[in-house]
Amino acid sequence: MKRNISDLLDGYVEEGVELYDDTPLSASRIKELTMGKWKQRQKEPMVRARTRRPLFRILLAAAVIVSLCCLTVFALVASLWDTAREDMGISQETPIAEWREYGDIERMDGVQQERQAALLATMCSGEQLYAYIAASPVPEEVAAVLAGNDSPQYEWDLGGTSPVGLGCTYHTEQTGYDPETQTALVKVYVHGGALKEVEQIELTLTLTHNLKESSAYGTVAIPVTDSLMLSCPADVAVKNTRAQFEAAWGSRPGMPDIPDYTSEGRINRITICAGYIEVALETPTLEDWADASNAGLLLDLEKASDLPVIPELEGVLVRRMFCGSWSVSVNEVLQGAVLNYRDGSSVLIEKMPRVYAGVWVASEDADSDAIWDGMQIYQFVPEQAFDLGAAESITIGDTKYTFPAMEGSDT
Repeated sequence: MKRNISDLLDGYVEEGVELYDDTPLSASRIKELTMGKWKQRQKEPMVRARTRRPLFRILLAAAVIVSLCCLTVFALVASLWDTAREDMGISQETPIAEWREYGDIERMDGVQQERQAALLATMCSGEQLYAYIAASPVPEEVAAVLAGNDSPQYEWDLGGTSPVGLGCTYHTEQTGYDPETQTALVKVYVHGGALKEVEQIELTLTLTHNLKESSAYGTVAIPVTDSLMLSCPADVAVKNTRAQFEAAWGSRPGMPDIPDYTSEGRINRITICAGYIEVALETPTLEDWADASNAGLLLDLEKASDLPVIPELEGVLVRRMFCGSWSVSVNEVLQGAVLNYRDGSSVLIEKMPRVYAGVWVASEDADSDAIWDGMQIYQFVPEQAFDLGAAESITIGDTKYTFPAMEGSDT
């Protein structure tokens, strides 16, 4: 027989419980307590909301600040990259393989008290390296002096770092500045054959004040990346005569009598890379030229003098005359040379902005023994990079010398 548990209480009466109208468990009391609890609960979310809003606002503000900082940093890096590209003549739409961009964004998050430097971009080309470095903080009044690049009051330098140790030369200049973050864009130019033998160099960027080091911005590792070259054979006659000798040295007391001599040389190779155009000049040996020009008499005068002989300086003047007079010859024969592009346009090379005052200058890294044996290298170094994919040929006189097409370029 099935029964419900509740059936067990049927007929049970508890006579000890008094049920009055004002019992705490009355309907009115229950309602009162219920309404009180409900009102209290209604207030609690409002209290919680008030206590959470300040924290929420703080977090929101922090997020906005972080976002603005990130935008500022990206804007700064983008702006400095734009400046570097413009300085090197690089187009973002048509980049060249030698141009590399970097950027330690986390370290460039506004004005810093601690001096720091970060690599932004490089352009490697044979025995050349260009590096663009962001340095901060640099006070605005100091940056204004540095922008002129012509005052010893403040100058950028590489105090005693590896370029000198490698036998390389270098030059620094400021090419841009962001006043909001007090960040300067410093362009470093390193030149030397040793660059072809290393994978990386380290530069310690320093600031000098009145020719004395005043502050260091840290050491930056600069990768030395691969670069391309296009070469073609050439046959350009170059003559060296009394006219070129006198153009280089003039007439000075004690100089030997220069006869109307003629030495013949020849440009037998032309090379172009992103950083320079190079010509290889074959000449008579130093000894043969000195005999023909009568400059060899200077050696006899030097030996006959009562002055002490310094082995390192012996014959230096004759060697300088040899190189100087042939430099005049090369610049004369290459005057009017034109660089032709694949799109049909062309440019007069000597009219292009260049690094050195001279148009075609002797390579600083040339082998001196090779020079005295009759092989010299001359370079035209532009301020902005060449796009090898666009370069087609060089016209010297009436002859066009065509470079081989780069792989993947339109011909």
